[in-house]
Amino acid sequence: MRYRVKLSLLVVLLLPLLIKLGFWQLSRYQEKLELEQTLSERQTMSALGLTDVSRYADSMYLPVSIRGRFFSTRAFFLDNQVHEGRAGYDLIMPFKTDDNRWLLINRGWMPAEGREKLPDILTPEGEIELTGKLYRLLGTPFMLGEDVWKKDWPKRIQAINFERMGKAVEQSLPFYILRLAEHQPGAYQVRPLAMKTTSQKHLGYAIQWFLMALVLLGLYLWQMRSHREPEPISATGRGEK
Repeated sequence: MRYRVKLSLLVVLLLPLLIKLGFWQLSRYQEKLELEQTLSERQTMSALGLTDVSRYADSMYLPVSIRGRFFSTRAFFLDNQVHEGRAGYDLIMPFKTDDNRWLLINRGWMPAEGREKLPDILTPEGEIELTGKLYRLLGTPFMLGEDVWKKDWPKRIQAINFERMGKAVEQSLPFYILRLAEHQPGAYQVRPLAMKTTSQKHLGYAIQWFLMALVLLGLYLWQMRSHREPEPISATGRGEK
C-alpha cells in the first residue's frame, strides 16, 4: 500500500511538470518561428530612418540608416562572446544622431586579450553615416553571478541592461541595439544575425518532454497493475469462492 501511495505522489508531482515544460517549449517554438519569418521578410527591406521604426509593432531585424557621431569616451564590452572558438567581447557604444536621438550601436566582436586588459578601441571622429539592423533582447539574460560594473570607462558587462546602460551614459536609450552591417565605419568583426536555438530545436524539445510524460504515465499504470493487493485468505487457507 505504501509503495502505491508513494508512486502516485511522485507521478502527481512529475507529470504536470513535464507537461508544463512541453507546452513552454511549444510557446518558444512559435516565438522563434515568427522571428525566423520576420528575419526572412526583412532581409530585402530598404533601410529606414529611426523616425519610421515606431510604425512597426516589433523593431526586431528592421534595417536602419542613421547619421550622427559616437560618444567615443563611453564603451561597453559585452563579455563571454565566442567567435570561431575564441573568447571575446561585443563592443557596444552610445551614438547620438543628427536629430538628437540616442541609441546603442553594436560595433562587432573583438578578441579578448586577457582578463586584465580590455581591447583598444579606434573610433571614427566626426559625423558619420551607419547602416545595420535593429535587435532587441529575447528574454532575460542568464548570469551565474551579479553583474558588477567598475566606475571607470570602458566597462566590462555580463549582460545587456538598457535602463542601467542609459543611466551610465546619462541618456534615455531605446530598448533595442543597432547591429552594424559589414564594412561600416567603426565596425569590427561583424557576426551574422542568427538565433542560438532554432524553432525546430524547440519543437524537438517539446516532443521530448511530452514523450517523457507519456512514458512516465505508462510506467505508472504498469506498476500499479503489477502491484495489486493480494486477495484475503480464508480460515481454511483457500480464497473465498
